Amino acid sequence: MLEEIQRRASLKWDAAQPEQVQHPQTLTLPADHIAAGLVIVFEHWGEPAGFAVVVPRDDGRADIDGPFVEPDLWRTGIGRKLVEEAAQFARALEAGELVAAANARSEPFYAKCGFKATGTVDTTHGPVSVMSRNLVF
Repeated sequence: MLEEIQRRASLKWDAAQPEQVQHPQTLTLPADHIAAGLVIVFEHWGEPAGFAVVVPRDDGRADIDGPFVEPDLWRTGIGRKLVEEAAQFARALEAGELVAAANARSEPFYAKCGFKATGTVDTTHGPVSVMSRNLVF
């Protein structure tokens, strides 16, 4: 199923999104994340519609990679559902905070999901915001 998501995502890149066209490798799921059970998959009408990855860190936090949602399903709530599931999963891993690297397009989305900007980091794709969400209630 994860291979199908990757295949479909690579075929449906929106040419109007330069970062997607320039960096299609950003949708490659590392085999070790799949094997470790760190990938959350969302299905819509029995078809893979999106995924997110939660990676625990040694500092008591967890990184979220994604969510990645089929472009024709953007703005349907799937991304938010993936973030909420990722937060629950990170809590189960005893993480106190969920951390995301957000580009200019995704920063408003993460803010709507309760993340706060905490800084910036330089990546191979340019600078991105580091955003975090407290998981301790």
